[in-house]
Amino acid sequence: MHRFLFLFISIFIISNICAKSPHGDGFKLTCSQCHTTDNWTKIKPTGFDHNKTKFPLVGQHKMIGCKKCHPTLEFSKAKTECSDCHIDMHQQTLGRDCGRCHTPNSWIVNNTRQIHQQAGFDLVGAHATVDCNRCHTSASKLMFENIRIDCYSCHKVQYEATNHRADGFDTECVRCHSLTGVTWSSIGRGFDHGFYPLTGAHNTDCIKCHTTGEYRTKLSTDCKVCHATEYARAKAAFPGHTNNSKMGKYACSECHNNLSWNYVSFKQHDGWFGIYSGTHRGAWTNCTDCHNNDAAYVANCKKCHD
Repeated sequence: MHRFLFLFISIFIISNICAKSPHGDGFKLTCSQCHTTDNWTKIKPTGFDHNKTKFPLVGQHKMIGCKKCHPTLEFSKAKTECSDCHIDMHQQTLGRDCGRCHTPNSWIVNNTRQIHQQAGFDLVGAHATVDCNRCHTSASKLMFENIRIDCYSCHKVQYEATNHRADGFDTECVRCHSLTGVTWSSIGRGFDHGFYPLTGAHNTDCIKCHTTGEYRTKLSTDCKVCHATEYARAKAAFPGHTNNSKMGKYACSECHNNLSWNYVSFKQHDGWFGIYSGTHRGAWTNCTDCHNNDAAYVANCKKCHD
């Protein structure tokens, strides 16, 4: 009798031990939700919806076995940080938020420009095609330490090769140079040119006007100084441009604008005779339609009115 009682108790204890879930205490799911009756190692592909947890299975995470992330099979003890499963190849130089650069689909980084923009240094112009190792010298080791983003820190050689220090220009290069350009001669957008606004055709490379590369000396604003070739061509084609002629006393800007020499407008003319108003408005194309093309540049009404 005692022998049967002992055997019964033993079987009861063993069955309870065997029936204990390997997934830990408090695990509430029924076995049949994930397992089949054929084999415990066979997991139903549609048994447990992992996407309802705090860690949805997307990308490459859908391809790996459960034990890769749950080695003890106690699911409540699973961790969700990338570094819990993956070695940080960047050695903390980029922080712990792997999702800033990587996705569960691939380790390949596809949003490099967006990352740089968020960091305060947009990859535009020449910086859009430069080799990463030029700035991130330890990139070959997959380390990306924080680096300075001011121009001088990378372009010290180019700055010192100019007269900028002697001319009183500081190392804030973006005052004159444009990040969107591909060369240093690209026109700047932030530089205040002061008394001579760089608009229209004057929005050109600095060296075209400052031919010596020295910027402290103020250049003349007389159009003829820079446009001597154009002025000589104009005098040959239209003698009325000569200094001793009727039109010679006017500045170029009183007829021409900074978009093109061909845009001619002399609104003061209506003070003597209306050509922008009245019956003559729109009745002419060139000044020489009414004026003789000589140094005197007198009006010749008979050209139209016989």
